[in-house]
Amino acid sequence: DSSICKAAIHARILGNTGGLVTVEKSPGQQSYTGSTRNGVTTNNYGAWSGSFVFRASSKPPTPKPTIVPTQKPPVQATCSTTARDLQDSIALVQCSSDCTVNGRSVWGTDVYTDDSSICKAAIHSGILGNTGGLVTVEKSPGQQSYTGSTRNGVTTNNYGAWSGSFVFHASSKPPTPKPAIVPTQKPPVQATCSTTARDLQDSIALVQCPSDCTVNGRSVWGTDVYTDDSSFCKAAIHAGILGNNGGLVTVEKTPGLSSYTGSTRNGVITNYYGSWTGSFVLHCSSKPPTPKPTKIPTQKPPVQGTCATTARDLKESITIVQCPSDCLVTEQNVWGTYIYTDDSSICKSAIHAGILENDGGLVTVKKIPGQSSYSGSSRNGITSNNYESFSESFIFHNLEEPETTESTDEQAQLIQLVLG
Repeated sequence: DSSICKAAIHARILGNTGGLVTVEKSPGQQSYTGSTRNGVTTNNYGAWSGSFVFRASSKPPTPKPTIVPTQKPPVQATCSTTARDLQDSIALVQCSSDCTVNGRSVWGTDVYTDDSSICKAAIHSGILGNTGGLVTVEKSPGQQSYTGSTRNGVTTNNYGAWSGSFVFHASSKPPTPKPAIVPTQKPPVQATCSTTARDLQDSIALVQCPSDCTVNGRSVWGTDVYTDDSSFCKAAIHAGILGNNGGLVTVEKTPGLSSYTGSTRNGVITNYYGSWTGSFVLHCSSKPPTPKPTKIPTQKPPVQGTCATTARDLKESITIVQCPSDCLVTEQNVWGTYIYTDDSSICKSAIHAGILENDGGLVTVKKIPGQSSYSGSSRNGITSNNYESFSESFIFHNLEEPETTESTDEQAQLIQLVLG
């Protein structure tokens, strides 16, 4: 009973512009695990009577591979190779032939235990035939139960709880989809100084803020990540995205945090708070007319970062960092979402936050105080970790300084961004 098209965006099979997708009904599962991907948050659920999975809409018997999130050569697999044998969380695998009756057993349907034969499971799922071929394997969390079935000459087994799983993707999947600015092309929501994220119907929405919210409207709790009952127009001034004369801003709902840190910025004082059920973050929707934010305290050249560079390695409180390419698949860890621990990889965090892609680039890093807790999430091919209290944090800021433009120019730029 899930939305097919929203699920296809979550699964990275479609972007927000829509398209063709093949849906196959499958047996119900004992449990379903939710996650956040590509701007869509799915929910956990218990036992349910029916499920569905996606198939490539024009899938040949042996898919033609293009690029997967790594640019490494395919892993050469036998009929007994499992997901546990793979070093990366997403890998392109070259399956050998004759795995229908050879190799290890398989447990599950569409979501398989990570000790199952990859190549036999690919035949079972209909992605490969018995002649072998290329397939993309993505490791995923363990399930409470796995349902066996018979497909394409392969019989898989039922199983109970298991620690790790894997799923398949079409090998033509782009490495890191560019997230849409907003999920729909609806007109901006007309907000007041008291409108909150709870008042928005969509998980990501474009909002038109009025003027004079610096001293008017509801209070704000948090810094950079705000409670969902805060005034987002006042929060946008606090965050430096808008000035007191209002403008367009994109609001994205995010999970609640264990604590929120207050601060004073741009004439707005926000409050501290403990645990809360929902949050939001803000994104620049277009180049707002005001304010002109200060670039950074210095005009020093960018720090040449590596995939292992952390905020602890930076001397300044605000620094431009030049990230290299190919940080998506390195072993460095990341803790948090939007607000990261200062020992997280800067460049990998920038990909996770959607600021950079895997080809690297410039990013502005600002050190901020430590948080009482950090929430992990899966975004843009990177899974960050949860963590408890930590001494220091960092966040990202946009590098570009807004130009002064008229409202019509802003709207034209926004339409161009949304339509690509």
